[in-house]
Amino acid sequence: MALVEREPELAAIRAMIGAAAAGHGRTALVEGPPGIGKTAVLAAAGEHARGRGLRVLTSIGGELEQDLPFTIVRQLFEPPLRTEDRAELLAGAAGLAAPVFGGHDAGQGDVVYGLYWLCANLSESAPLLLVVDDLHWADGPSLRFLSHLSRRIADLPVLLLLAARPGTVLDSLVDTALGGAAPHVIRLRQLSDEAVGVLVRRDLSAEAEDEFCRACAVATGGNPFLLAEAVTNLRENGTRPIATEAHRVSQLRADAISRAVLARIARGGVDAVRFARALAVLETAAEPRHIAALAGLSLEAAAAAADGLTRESIVTAGHPVMFVHPLVRNAVYADSSSLLRATEHKRAARMLAADDAGVEQLAPHLLAATPESDPWVVETLRAAAMSALGRGAPESAVTYLTRARTEPPAQQEKGPLAAMLGRVLAMAARTAEATDMLDEAISRAESPIERIQLVLEQGFLHVQSGRSAQAAETAARARTMIAEYGGDLPPLMYAGFAGLDMIAMQPPGAVLEGLAGAASRLTGSTEEVRMLLATMAFGSVATGKSTVAEVVELATRAATGSIPVRGGWILVNYASAALGICDRHDESIALLDRGLAWTSRLGDVWNYRYLSMLRSHSCWYAGRLVEAEGDARAALEEVSGEASRLNAPLAAAMLVDALVERGKLAEAQQVLEDYGISEPLPAHTIIMHFIPIARARLRLRRNEPAEALAELSEVGRFLTDGGYFNPGFAEWRTDAVQAHLALGDVAAAKKLAEENLELARAFGAPRSIARALRTLATTEPGLDLLRQAVELLANERSELEHAYCLIAYGSALRRAGQRNAALDPLRQGLDLAARCGATPLAEQAREELHAAGARPRRDVVSGRDALTSSELRVARLAADGRTNRDIAQALFLTTRTVEAHLTASYRKLAIRGRAQLSAAIAEPPA
Repeated sequence: MALVEREPELAAIRAMIGAAAAGHGRTALVEGPPGIGKTAVLAAAGEHARGRGLRVLTSIGGELEQDLPFTIVRQLFEPPLRTEDRAELLAGAAGLAAPVFGGHDAGQGDVVYGLYWLCANLSESAPLLLVVDDLHWADGPSLRFLSHLSRRIADLPVLLLLAARPGTVLDSLVDTALGGAAPHVIRLRQLSDEAVGVLVRRDLSAEAEDEFCRACAVATGGNPFLLAEAVTNLRENGTRPIATEAHRVSQLRADAISRAVLARIARGGVDAVRFARALAVLETAAEPRHIAALAGLSLEAAAAAADGLTRESIVTAGHPVMFVHPLVRNAVYADSSSLLRATEHKRAARMLAADDAGVEQLAPHLLAATPESDPWVVETLRAAAMSALGRGAPESAVTYLTRARTEPPAQQEKGPLAAMLGRVLAMAARTAEATDMLDEAISRAESPIERIQLVLEQGFLHVQSGRSAQAAETAARARTMIAEYGGDLPPLMYAGFAGLDMIAMQPPGAVLEGLAGAASRLTGSTEEVRMLLATMAFGSVATGKSTVAEVVELATRAATGSIPVRGGWILVNYASAALGICDRHDESIALLDRGLAWTSRLGDVWNYRYLSMLRSHSCWYAGRLVEAEGDARAALEEVSGEASRLNAPLAAAMLVDALVERGKLAEAQQVLEDYGISEPLPAHTIIMHFIPIARARLRLRRNEPAEALAELSEVGRFLTDGGYFNPGFAEWRTDAVQAHLALGDVAAAKKLAEENLELARAFGAPRSIARALRTLATTEPGLDLLRQAVELLANERSELEHAYCLIAYGSALRRAGQRNAALDPLRQGLDLAARCGATPLAEQAREELHAAGARPRRDVVSGRDALTSSELRVARLAADGRTNRDIAQALFLTTRTVEAHLTASYRKLAIRGRAQLSAAIAEPPA
């Protein structure tokens, strides 16, 4: 039946359907009060979309189902997964979504990321129209997916068409779920008096008089559903559609219409009333046998009641049985006391449990039941929480566990329940609440081991949430508890405690002493052993008191094997950092690449970005500046509307380091300001030292030596007081020497440079020694120090530092009057600097070559060097034979973004396609 007065809205939706069919996705939100016709508009849109060749998938939110995880998602995607090739639809990263549909246990990946790729796979065969009605009742996990999709939908042939009621609930949904996605909002207005007249004359009487029609418009407020109910009531009452009867219409307000609905139900007798009330409790998709059981009816009597209610336009025909409109359900549901409804929900849960229904089906009813210290309720809600976690829905698990705590549980269950809720709150990114809940769990824990474990978890939660002061306090608390306990701990707890202690600036030497006993008792290469070895490698490299060989052995043993599912990012972090500082740059970056591949398989975008940040720093050490910049940008990449990540300031510091070396000083300054790190911040954890050092390096290049020295001196005290002496771990001394020299204090510069060289030689990493030699050479005349530095790096892979040493040596030779001898190191240094992407250093080499009488070539921005960091990342994967979709999944990009990068790369490289990529982007031989 044609809709009245909805043509402008339908035209807008049809235009977006056309855009989706052409590959340009959008999100649209149809907004309006109950009964305004949202569902009818969605149905018309679906009919038009099918005519255009789109696949239409629909879902509807339910008031009772908003605490069931991924209810909306399952309604959308389960039909094609049942009827089509499931393995094909869940191929690639889409496989991460399998737990949502009962595919396997979760905990191994980001199901929302998998759902995005399931949507992408579905849209390959035909453009999609995804319809979500009653969004205001959508469950939290589904909203998380809709948010993820809506921010990335532009590159998919998908229209996401939502409908919801206005008000604070919708405002919150738009802000949190769709914030930044800029949905096209279509607001349905009340029908005009003329439109009401058209409908009254169509559905009641063609002879209806104008005054009567106007009375209908006033009484119903132009609401189509209320108007339809009013017309039904008027017809049943035999009201004539004439002016003198208009006063009867004025009595048909919304509450009167609700009473009329209940009266129509009552006409069907006691069975109809029982059936309707049972359906209102069970809500959507209820099985007939469940409705009959809750209503206390036989199946035959229930079927007869349903038939009568269908004729009265109360419920829909067919299966599943549903109310014709949420307003009808609301009228029935509200026609009983809250206490009675709570009792019926508890009875419904027991009935469903007896029928072997899943625990998640029971949970919404138990949420609505009155707490009464029932152990069965507590255990069922705990099981439902575990099931929700298995689907990747911590939001629902939080709701179930919170309700279980109000039951309340038995005294001995309160501690474990608080611990579980604290962990789940952390998974749901509600860190402040998680911390408080873990505090309660700690206070209730019965064993010392359990208390220590919870304190460690709380400490790492503080670290991950950027609360460095609280992390330090928690580490101190853990130390006290372990000392009081005095017994042996499980190996992973030793590793966790040591890692937290070092992050909280405890002297790594003392931490390592504490690990020695545990390490001596471990053999083999289990994940526990490797985690402990990685922690020891990190602590050993930080102190600078072990040898390079000892650290490399520990880190290599830790890195050998698969990435652990639990705490894998910690192992990759510690072992890769240790290898990089030992000048094992290739091994360090290879381990990080394995870690990134691991996070990509899991769809773990947060740890992907964290490891990208670490890779940026490792590439900076190795002199691969274009990659360092690209990885830092990947770590900082955010989608509009998403909350900033807590590691963003650290990733910004990595980007600043790369930009400074590449000569992009203004851009580096802007990064500092954009991420709120342009001014000093209090430092409580070891990782915070990267920020002031990066800021100081930029200030040195901007001729602000006093400010740079103040920051470097402060961070130097912070690190040395904490026992972090290795100059390769935190290279503040080399920059502080340059600041002293810029301020004219040669004596202080020389003293610090000599200390730096002594520490570097004690550890033995060639890059650190060469850097220290080059730094000392700036404080005293002579060529010997620079010659040693150049020779030391002749066979190493520290190309940027090698370039610095060669150019410094060549420059010193020229100044000493040895022009011919200067040419070779200057040319080598220029080539290395250009290869690294160190533009200012390359320019310095050219100036020195000019001064030596040579005519150095100018770089032409073409070939591999012309690619942006993002283009190079994509091109490298494409050259390895990865498809566009594989690349998009690996780098957390859209397929269209990958296509754009490759198109630009082909143009810059002057090649025709993938077959030529490998040769075009190959690094020049060392």
